[in-house]
Amino acid sequence: MKKIFAAALVLVALASCKKDPTLADRLEGSWLVNDIIASGQISFGGQNIPLVANDKDIAATSLFTLIQEPNSVTYAVDATLSVSAGTSLDVPWAQSGSGTWVTIDGGGVAPDSVHLVGTDGTTTKYEVLSLLESSVRLRTQQVVDFQGQGVDMTIEFGFAKQ
Repeated sequence: MKKIFAAALVLVALASCKKDPTLADRLEGSWLVNDIIASGQISFGGQNIPLVANDKDIAATSLFTLIQEPNSVTYAVDATLSVSAGTSLDVPWAQSGSGTWVTIDGGGVAPDSVHLVGTDGTTTKYEVLSLLESSVRLRTQQVVDFQGQGVDMTIEFGFAKQ
């Protein structure tokens, strides 16, 4: 009886030492882009016009792949966005790149975030809006070229785990 109790106590102690997955552990893997929403303002004729874009079509090859060892990220997004800026039009949109990534735990005080550092040294910061086992939603601020104008856009991406 004492041996069974001792073995049970050892198992409980080992189970309690199990480490909770980190933000990086939870994000590691391949994620299919399945939703894109963007908003900003464009200047036209001296007026600021709201610019809103939603995905119309996203290629099945639109993936973000995050690996911890060795630290690397590759991504490619190929989509057609339905853009509304006074009138509606379909706009092809593609982004791709590679580099490294780092997560920043907000500690419950600030949102968690992911920073992608491209091979050219540029950093793109993403705020983690939600993170479940099979899906994640991120938001970023980027300057996007639209009709020859650099437009500051808020872009949200939805992802499904592959």
